[in-house]
This record gives sequence, C-alpha cells and structure tokens, in this order.
Amino acid sequence: MRDEPSRDTIPTEAVQRALVTLHHNHLSQFTAAGLFDHDPDRGTVTLTNHPAYHDPGILAAIHPQERTDIDAGSLDGLFSALSDSRRRTILASLNHSFQQIHLETLARDDGAREQRTAESAIPKADVDQLLSNLRHVHLPLLAEADLIDYDTEKQLVAYNGHPLLRVAWLHSVLDPDFRTRLTGTTADEGVGTIEGREGVVAYSQSLLERVDDELFSIFTATGLLEAGCFSRVMDASQRGVDVFLGTTDPTVRELIRENAPEIVLWEPDEDWLDVPIEEDRVARLLLADRDALMLGTLRERTDEGVYEETAFIGEGETTRQLLGSRLEQIEQTTQEFNSHT
Repeated sequence: MRDEPSRDTIPTEAVQRALVTLHHNHLSQFTAAGLFDHDPDRGTVTLTNHPAYHDPGILAAIHPQERTDIDAGSLDGLFSALSDSRRRTILASLNHSFQQIHLETLARDDGAREQRTAESAIPKADVDQLLSNLRHVHLPLLAEADLIDYDTEKQLVAYNGHPLLRVAWLHSVLDPDFRTRLTGTTADEGVGTIEGREGVVAYSQSLLERVDDELFSIFTATGLLEAGCFSRVMDASQRGVDVFLGTTDPTVRELIRENAPEIVLWEPDEDWLDVPIEEDRVARLLLADRDALMLGTLRERTDEGVYEETAFIGEGETTRQLLGSRLEQIEQTTQEFNSHT
C-alpha cells in the first residue's frame, strides 16, 4: 500500500493550483449553497449547520466507502442530475406514477406543474419546446445517472431511483422534519393531517425510507403503489426489514413474486377497511416498526382520473390511539404469517 504524502513534501506549484481551484470554483459553490462559511480576509473556512449534514443520504455520499452497494463513481452523475430544478420536477412526476409515462404526457405534466395550470391548457408550442428539452437535455442525464428507464424507441419513461435518493431531495428540500413541513404539526402535537395526493405519497415514501425492522402495509386500490413507493418497499426488504404487503392489485402481486419473494403478500378483507375515521374509504395504511403510522383515504376523483387523498399520521402513543384494537390484529396477522415461513 502506497504511503500518503506529507504536507511538507507537496510541491508549492501544486498547492497554488489547489488554492486557485478552491477560490474560484469549489469554495464559491459551497458558500452559495450555505454549506461553508468562508472568510476571505482571514483565509478561513468553516462548516455551517446546514440540514444536509444531518441527512443520511448526503452523509453516505460524502463517505461512499461506508456503503458497499454504492459505486462512488456514480455519485457525481447523481448530484449533477439533481442540480437542476426541472429535472427534480420530472423525477417527482415519475416517482408518483405507477406505470411508464409517455414522453408527451410527461412534457404536459411538467408544463402544468411549472405554469400551475391544467395540462389541457398548455399551448402546443410550449409542449413542443418541453419535448425537445426532455429528449436532448434532461432525460439523457437522468438515464445516465440510472435514475430513470428511458425507452427512446417507444418514447416511454419510468422511475428507477437510486439507493441514496431520498424523498426530501425529490422535493428540493433537505429537511430533517419532513412531517412538520407537510402537516404544520410536530409528533408531540398528536395526529397530523396531510391534504393532497402528492403530500400523501411523499410521506408514505419517507416512512418506507426510515423503517428499520418491520413494515405492515395495505394498499386497497389498484395503482396506489407508485413507482417510488414500490422501489422503496423493495429497498426496505433488501435492508432486512420484515415486509407484510396487503394488496389485491394483480400487477403488484406479480412484481413482488418475481422480484422480492421474501416479502409476505396477503389480501386484506373488507373488515380491514372499517377503520373509525370520518372520511371516505381507506386507501393506504403503513405502519413502520409498530410506531409510526400513516392512514390514507380516497376522496373525489380528478378530471385526470386520479383520486385526491387525505392522510392522518401519528407516532408513538398517537399511533396506538388511531389503530386501537387493530394493533392486536396486526400482531396476530404477522405471527400467523411468520409461523408459516
């Protein structure tokens, strides 16, 4: 093994080149991002208390040697792909879809998000420009970073994901308290409420990222296990989490059997939908480590054919209050499944 050179043996010219690169490239970018405090008069650099330093994904990227499943060389492509806000919007759209999306559909969705209007209201000239940007700029970079699957012949795009790509990154936020940003309440304040499908999906995925030991989940309607949720369920199973997935969706069941046979599949009966909440029928139920709960309900269907959703979330004692005797039923269900494995 080659010895690392000492500071005293580094040529002066090399030090000067490094100083120029730091001053005119790296330091300015880190300072602009709020990661460094740089005092040029004193010639000092210090770390800030940026939330990025508390994000497990960022820490794993800084120290990639601690993750055997991450290729250190792929991290540059990952962060380059995430550096553009439009590419993050594209990823968010794909992340919330279960099936592949046609390129024109993705362009219209991207334009609707950017202009905050209905997809049908996007002018054709804008759609054509968005299509050109997708084909020649954004999708190649996302595909190169292995974040998406892009079939150029069929013009179909699907979310692929990355082991380090956390939910907060997709939403352009490095926020350790994702719950507070979505609900306006903290865990200490009891039950939180999330309005809107996008927030419900995002919080579902954040639970899937944080689960350590056991995930008990139910998806009662077809198409609710979006690509981003599916990839995180798979990742949880690969991390050694005991996953119990209740669904009647034949596509999901087939994908699980083919790709993750260790996940326990089961079909929830009608009794599971009888949860005492004053809303429409239960759509999603995720219980992470018996401690953190998200209970989603379906509301009215939008013009695009997608249901609006509301979710109630809780942690600790609040979880037990929301589920009541259901916790005992979950315990019995998981024990029965485990006894047959």
